[in-house]
Amino acid sequence: MIFVLACSPQASAQQPPVKLPGMTYDTPFFPSANYNASVPTPEQVLGFPAGQKPATHAQIEAVLKAVSARNPRCKLFEYGRTHEGRALYYIVISAPRNIERLDAIKADLATMADPRTSSAEADRLAASVPAVAWMAYVIHGDEMSSSDAALAVAHHLAAGTDAAVTSMLDELVVIIDPLMNPDGRDRWLNLMQTNRTVQPQVDDQSLLHTGAWPSGRMNHYLFDMNRDWIFATQPETRGRIRAIQEWHPHYLVEGHEMGSQDTFLFQPARDPHNPNADPHAARWAEEFAKDQAAAFDRFGWRYYTGEWNEEWYPGYTGSWAGLRGIANNLYEQASIGSDAVRRPEGTLETYREAVHKQVVSSMANLTTLQRNRSAIVKGALEQRRKDVSADGPYSDRCFALSPTANAERWNRLVDLIKIQGIEAYTLDREVTADGKDRLGREFKGRVFSKNTLFIPTRQPLARLLTAMFEFDPRMSDTFLTDERRELLRFGQSKLYDITAWNIPMLFDLDCAELQISLPDGASRLPSQPGAAIAGVVNPTASVAFVIDGADDRSVAAAARLMEHEVWCRVATKPFKFGGKAFSRGSVVITRKDNAAFKGDLPTAIDEVVKPLGLSSVGIGQGLGEGDLPDIGGQYFVLLHAPRIAVVGREPFSPYGYGSAWYAIDHTLGVRASYIDINTLAGGDLRRYNVLVLPDTAGEFPKEKIEPLRAWVQSGGSLIAIGGSARALAKAKDGFGAVRVVEDILGKMDDYRQGIIREWEGLNAAPSAADVWAFTPPKEVVYPWRIDEGEKLSDDEAKRRDSWRSTFMPQGAVLAGRVDDRSWLTAGCGEYLPILYSGGTILHTPAGAPAVIRFGVFNPVPPEPAKIPAAEVRGDVTKSDAKKDDSKEEKKDDKKEDKKPAPGWQIAPTGQELRLRMAGLLWPEASERLANSAFVTREQIGSGQVILFASEPNFRAATLGMSRVFANAAVYGPGLGASQPIRP
Repeated sequence: MIFVLACSPQASAQQPPVKLPGMTYDTPFFPSANYNASVPTPEQVLGFPAGQKPATHAQIEAVLKAVSARNPRCKLFEYGRTHEGRALYYIVISAPRNIERLDAIKADLATMADPRTSSAEADRLAASVPAVAWMAYVIHGDEMSSSDAALAVAHHLAAGTDAAVTSMLDELVVIIDPLMNPDGRDRWLNLMQTNRTVQPQVDDQSLLHTGAWPSGRMNHYLFDMNRDWIFATQPETRGRIRAIQEWHPHYLVEGHEMGSQDTFLFQPARDPHNPNADPHAARWAEEFAKDQAAAFDRFGWRYYTGEWNEEWYPGYTGSWAGLRGIANNLYEQASIGSDAVRRPEGTLETYREAVHKQVVSSMANLTTLQRNRSAIVKGALEQRRKDVSADGPYSDRCFALSPTANAERWNRLVDLIKIQGIEAYTLDREVTADGKDRLGREFKGRVFSKNTLFIPTRQPLARLLTAMFEFDPRMSDTFLTDERRELLRFGQSKLYDITAWNIPMLFDLDCAELQISLPDGASRLPSQPGAAIAGVVNPTASVAFVIDGADDRSVAAAARLMEHEVWCRVATKPFKFGGKAFSRGSVVITRKDNAAFKGDLPTAIDEVVKPLGLSSVGIGQGLGEGDLPDIGGQYFVLLHAPRIAVVGREPFSPYGYGSAWYAIDHTLGVRASYIDINTLAGGDLRRYNVLVLPDTAGEFPKEKIEPLRAWVQSGGSLIAIGGSARALAKAKDGFGAVRVVEDILGKMDDYRQGIIREWEGLNAAPSAADVWAFTPPKEVVYPWRIDEGEKLSDDEAKRRDSWRSTFMPQGAVLAGRVDDRSWLTAGCGEYLPILYSGGTILHTPAGAPAVIRFGVFNPVPPEPAKIPAAEVRGDVTKSDAKKDDSKEEKKDDKKEDKKPAPGWQIAPTGQELRLRMAGLLWPEASERLANSAFVTREQIGSGQVILFASEPNFRAATLGMSRVFANAAVYGPGLGASQPIRP
């Protein structure tokens, strides 16, 4: 397959392409097949045979419309639109009698999907309903071959007249979703065309195959949509979830590609498996694999199963489907991209052969589904019945989410619950129950208020909702052993994605796991939320208008108001005006500040807050009650409109860049510039007062750091994330006082002093008698006795830290204690769940407090009462028992005299440091991360540097962490950096 580049008549003669042996692959996809000539072939629509070269979204759309037009076997559906406005389609192909009654079939499938349906009715339907296959291709835009295979399969099923096709369509409804990521695919095709050459490109390291930053894998905002299934943040995902829920398929395929020098992978996956994995889906993975392997063996193609493919994370396409009880498969074909790729043995694998493998896989799986239709349909139904039975694995368990003033997060939660089809309930009374909280602390008799949201696990989607909401799923001991050995021998993890993703934790909502069934009298959460009060309340107020800062949308409101040249203030303490209490971080718009505003101020505010679903309350007095702040004091800080630039291109991670881009452009709705990294050295940075440096995929160039110093010192707010934060902390002479852990190993005590000062500053309770004494104390007790800690040589400290660094988490949820006096933490609670991954570990010295640190101090739980050994034996006198007890007391005294553990796991007397909330965190990594900083803020000249140790906007799902980032980006120019007085 050769592309021809056109040349002008004046150009020199073009040399013909070199003819390489193996470049032609002409094996027919469907040999000897007969077709209805009235159904257009892909070649008639495209101008080239399906699979000869990658088709664009527009070409795929044209084929689907042509194949389905006036075809009694087909019906075409549009199920969504991408960010760039491209249509998302699926085509339904089945026997004409099935197509005529699609609505009735969908209704029957929905009835069977609810295992609470009467057994007689469900069994009757299971005997007659066709099995449904959802065949989904190309969720990663640069993994192209399966979309072209989809066109060939669609035509074969829509036009084939052979008995094998017609009998299959009698028993199956085949749904083909040919292109899940149109924006990414077309971006990748444009990159390929840019690097197109006359001569064939068979080196997979050439630009034709590798493309350029940011590649085509992700969608418009550079989200990996094969990780979005449990979060449902992207329009493509949301449309697809709705469609799949409407059909309740029995089988699902996802077509992918992998490294060009690889072969072909399919299910089943290897360990670790999510503990909620559906046994029915797992059982059928083995059966489908046997048939697919046999189909490949007929061509002599190489393949494998498992190896690197695991299903711990539930947000993959297949994992999400499996948790819904859908048998599923994953195709991973070696990426050819275009032309062909030369393999190590010297042979060429062409793009058309890659497409052929996807075609063979699809047809093999559909044949297996047809042959086992009855067993698969009935097996799915039976497994759901087991899951909802009173003695099943999901009885007597409930998640309880407490109401919150942060309506934005609550609305996001309710939206996610509804789009996933999860059942949730509320009560109009209090409930008392036992359980455990997000930190793993068990409680007895906790009272849950009215309007608490209860999600019982005993429901049709028990496995999916439990996977999304349970606090601490555990991997098998066998896998832990394999993982640790892999890390130690090869320095590589066997895990493919994050190990924790708990929805209430990432949303930072108060949630508890209860050991109860759904309380009596519960009401199903309504399908549509009640109308919220939005707009300006009391528009004639004489003093100011307040938007409560408890809601994350308040930050967006402030940003948009400043876009309209409305002056805003932010309260750095809670306050109370006219009997109404407002949270720290509330936005205050005073009439005095806006005396020169052109237009009606209440109307301007109303036009901003109403679309956001917020209310703004007019107040007629600025006197705070009691010791609470007054409107003219220091706690109401004037904001300055942010002029934000997000820096992109290599070495920044496309995911990190996309996360910041989406958070600012889509979630906050704030204008920003998106600039090339080379602008840092050669551009005019004075245009911006906020710079965002996303996480990096490589080393941040040192020469790009120095130009930032003068910009920050003159008043800029620099926000750096992950690898970028690490680069600043390691910069020559330092970019402030923050350092990475490996650079301070010989100065540990100096930095531990910083941790102590922060704690004492928040919790000090001095003795009045000591303070007012006339004589100096005989002894000063220093907290945590750090001077007694183990002293290590620099070399030994480095060796130990190198060992610990081997075990850093792939992605675990850790607890972070919050500085409640920092403006950055407005909207945060006492502690913040943090999804941490990577290797950036930040520390601040004494006098430079961290904004959020890893680890929450918690009172040490009392140990169970010990029965004296003498009493246990029961064969000694009372005097002997006393002697025995005294020995025990002496042992305990020795324990008290034990020196504190070296490193960072220091804690105040009577406190323990709780760090891991969910996910895999090795002890070595726990010790390394304890008390380090997740967020730091330093004043440098007139500006500031804000560092995030890890991505705060991860997959648009870490709502608690994202609030801190939003505060930094929008409020930084006013609250953290000095600004000149405006004339």
